[in-house]
Amino acid sequence: MSNAVLPEGATAHVEELNDPYLLWFWNSNVRSTAIVLNSLVKSGQPDDRYRQFVAWLLQVREKGRWSNTQENAMALEALVAYYRKYEAVVPNFTATASLDGKELVSHAFSGRTTDAVAADVPMARISTSAAGSEQPLTFAKTGDGTLFYSARFRYAVDRLFQDDLDQGIRISREYAPYVENGARPATTRFNAGDLIRVTLTLRLTKERRFVAVTDPLPAGFEPVESWFASSAAALAKEQDDQGDSSDWTGWWQRGGFDRVERHDDRVELFATRLSEGAHTFSYIVRATTAGTFRTAPARAEEMYEPEVFGRTATAVIEVRK
Repeated sequence: MSNAVLPEGATAHVEELNDPYLLWFWNSNVRSTAIVLNSLVKSGQPDDRYRQFVAWLLQVREKGRWSNTQENAMALEALVAYYRKYEAVVPNFTATASLDGKELVSHAFSGRTTDAVAADVPMARISTSAAGSEQPLTFAKTGDGTLFYSARFRYAVDRLFQDDLDQGIRISREYAPYVENGARPATTRFNAGDLIRVTLTLRLTKERRFVAVTDPLPAGFEPVESWFASSAAALAKEQDDQGDSSDWTGWWQRGGFDRVERHDDRVELFATRLSEGAHTFSYIVRATTAGTFRTAPARAEEMYEPEVFGRTATAVIEVRK
């Protein structure tokens, strides 16, 4: 079982075999993760991953529940077993977070609650130390119960042109002239008025949940809207219908993008679940303004695990008159 466990960040889950025949047994990563958690808890073996399993099971719920009755039953049974064994003590403690020995925040917790206390530390406070020096971030508690905590480091790269980056999600982007039948090679040079197909490809080494993709548009492009009565409306509507959820067997096995948003300066995609493997989404834009434009990288991330992300390299697009 341990070989099937995939830890990442603050969570861990069991990645099931990619076998279509298991579909008929309502097999899923949620069910298998719950079974493993329940088995480990009942075995009494010490394991640092218990809370990672719990965090993942709670994170992948949608509207407070899992995908079907079987997943609900398995997950609740495992969570109840964990709760009774490791969370039986009612919290009654004071927690303190400190950076380099200086207190950031302190709070007293009494009784069971989902309330959280947060503290933000500006980059200026961290960057005052010499390069290579250490600033320990510590969490401590006094009293009974379990302290749950997390820490995230957020930053922006101060660079005009960026390389691609794979931090758990590999994403690539291509621009190609649109043709009604067939395809044309990718390029970065277009004429004003051209219809252009933008293709985003995500390659995943494991299942991802609640994935958000943002693709900024070059200033010389405009998205083709499906709600306008124009000659290109049917093209945009076709893009919105990618990954049709009516094909329930394919959707159950692979997942897909279940929401698309077009804005003047970007296109955004959202997926509740994406399976291991490659996922492709394409949409149509029109080149409207002549000039040379730099576009920001496309970025994909897990919304509740933002440390799992990927981005494309910066692209330069030329639109000729």
